Amino acid sequence: MSSRSSFAGRLSHLPGGMAAVAALGAAALVVTAGVVLSGTPESAPDASIEGVLRSYSAEPDAAWTLDDGTLPGMSGPATVAATDGHRWLISYPVGIKHEFMLIDARSGEPQWNSPVDAGFGDCSINDRRQIGCAVRLRIDGPENGFYLVDQHDGSLTRTADGDDTAAVLGLGPDFVHVNQSGYQVSLRSPDGATAWSRTFAGAAEVRKAHGALIVDTSDDAHHVIDPADGTDRISCTQCTVDVFESGIAVTDTAYGAESVSFHPFTEAGVSDEAVGTARRMRVLRGPSTLPVIAPAGEGSSLDAAGHYEIVDPATGDGLWQIGDPELSKANARPCGRVLSVARKDRSRVFFDLADGARRGAMPPPALDDPDAAIDASSCVGASDDVAVFANPNQLTAYDIDSGAQLWNRTVLGSARDVDGYIVLSEGATLTALRPN
Repeated sequence: MSSRSSFAGRLSHLPGGMAAVAALGAAALVVTAGVVLSGTPESAPDASIEGVLRSYSAEPDAAWTLDDGTLPGMSGPATVAATDGHRWLISYPVGIKHEFMLIDARSGEPQWNSPVDAGFGDCSINDRRQIGCAVRLRIDGPENGFYLVDQHDGSLTRTADGDDTAAVLGLGPDFVHVNQSGYQVSLRSPDGATAWSRTFAGAAEVRKAHGALIVDTSDDAHHVIDPADGTDRISCTQCTVDVFESGIAVTDTAYGAESVSFHPFTEAGVSDEAVGTARRMRVLRGPSTLPVIAPAGEGSSLDAAGHYEIVDPATGDGLWQIGDPELSKANARPCGRVLSVARKDRSRVFFDLADGARRGAMPPPALDDPDAAIDASSCVGASDDVAVFANPNQLTAYDIDSGAQLWNRTVLGSARDVDGYIVLSEGATLTALRPN
């Protein structure tokens, strides 16, 4: 194990008293021996995890809106359950049941004459573009069981017997099933053959990361699972697991033991060995392609000033860092492929995450325009030249190269990035905004 005890790069002073350090490491970064990767790891399959948007340089119009006039019987908020290119699977409640409709994301047009009623079950799409549904506790219609859905007309073909599946996630050629209690997770083929099954101590939620399966449980445990046999590649408690473009970051949040370890994506999924560990550091939350880490806990030598480092999870190497007493310690915002850092006077500067190149600067927000302050907003995503942030009242877009506000839009709900599109959930409507 080697430790880097001083900045390796050249300090260059930037306007406004900020200093950026272009370095291959930092005092807090401890690099450990790890897996040597050949070639370039593939991008994470779900681009929305990284907050990478299509272009929204001007205020966007609604491309389409789904409501109870489009989705029969809709009685509550709709969500995007799964995507497959321009095919989006929409989940929405009808009373206490879950129904699903396939739409064309370019137009919002339903692709089936009627939705699939999964009852208390769930539907998803696997990597073979098969739509699978666990139908559970139906009073009428198809009996309980697992069905494949014809993508053209929505007709059902039963492939496995009924069970108590409540949640489904497509993973590779198979489907992950979570049972009604939430404690049992299994991987099954479309015809119902079980590859493995595990019972967890807490209720489980499942998500994907580059072909691996992440299971987050209600008792604050997290498991990165090998889909081949269901064994843990990585597991932890009192931690968080964040997915980035080239790997994952596992943050130990236990008081006094705060640290971040980096695990690259490999052809087999995720490496179980960390290629780097940053002691007394934490990951800043927000959708971005690379992790931004900052001091955590008491006693850090860096906690007296705003200090941030950008790390490549594929190698564990620090790419660059920035630190200055005039920087805010709380208001940096990773967003897509950029980072917005704040000074204590609330002015801001954008930097490219990959190399630390300085982009645009922003003056402090006006006192009479609190909605324009990024401090109180979260990142929705960013394109090459525009970053979009949201607060409970509105969306605001900024030109990354000038820092100028480009547009804002009132929002009565929430906004998220779905495959590069901004999607609004407002009451019982789901709206996709048209890129420019």
